[in-house]
Amino acid sequence: MRKYEIIFILDPDLEEEQAQSLVEKVKGIITQANGEILKVEDWGKRKLAYEVKKKTKGHYILAHFLGSPSLLSELERNFRVMDAVIKFQSVRLDERQASSSEGPVLEEAPQEGAEAAAKT
Repeated sequence: MRKYEIIFILDPDLEEEQAQSLVEKVKGIITQANGEILKVEDWGKRKLAYEVKKKTKGHYILAHFLGSPSLLSELERNFRVMDAVIKFQSVRLDERQASSSEGPVLEEAPQEGAEAAAKT
């Protein structure tokens, strides 16, 4: 099973109960396909970077889950037919990133190269 992260944006005009029922529907799709939900975060309503389907705000939901590629395809298919979902993006998380809770390790530039560049 692979680890995925999916962010979907719901119509901001939805009632809170409708938004929660959509989140529960997504959870149900994942569990019915033998997936495992790791976490679901409700980020609330935020301003969109650009207008999507004539909306300037959206209700953001983030979900991390384990599943097969076919589960991801089924989830994306459902998002396309749900009128309340205005945008979504899914990403497969690398096993190395999933196991390390720290951010990427940045290597320092060699001092010799930095000094040589400063001299020229």
